[in-house]
Amino acid sequence: MSDYYSILGLQSELPNTRSSQQELKTAYHRALLKHHPDRVAGGTPPPSRSTVTVDEITQAYKTLSDPDSRAEYDRLLAQSTTDKPRSKVHHTGLEVVDLDSLAFDEQAHTWSRSCRCGDRKGFVVTESELEKHIEDGELMIGCKGCSLWLRVLFGVDDGA
Repeated sequence: MSDYYSILGLQSELPNTRSSQQELKTAYHRALLKHHPDRVAGGTPPPSRSTVTVDEITQAYKTLSDPDSRAEYDRLLAQSTTDKPRSKVHHTGLEVVDLDSLAFDEQAHTWSRSCRCGDRKGFVVTESELEKHIEDGELMIGCKGCSLWLRVLFGVDDGA
């Protein structure tokens, strides 16, 4: 999995910090200038430069500038680092809750919970996310408004 933060020249997000939209935009433009083939003599980067493409930079910016996409990306990034051997990820503000403790919205078919950052629906769980993680019985979700995380535990009711 590509590290979009590194592609844009940002430090991996530290706990309780979030790059603002302006910081992301500035990093995006800086990365484009640094890696664009028209800016390099001869059109090919020297061996010492990284081989980041304009498409990768654009994808990184699109993902990180959208709060929903960023939350999903951060979740996947955290999950991919926990899959690596000897890797220990610490999520500051990680709270473990049961799915039943989240409010259910019957119209949207989602579960949600407010976050201590003040976002009333900072944590949102959809049925499709639950289905993806049905074998695990747990789901990691990040707040849309900050860097806090929830580990949501759930079980499947077989209707018996």
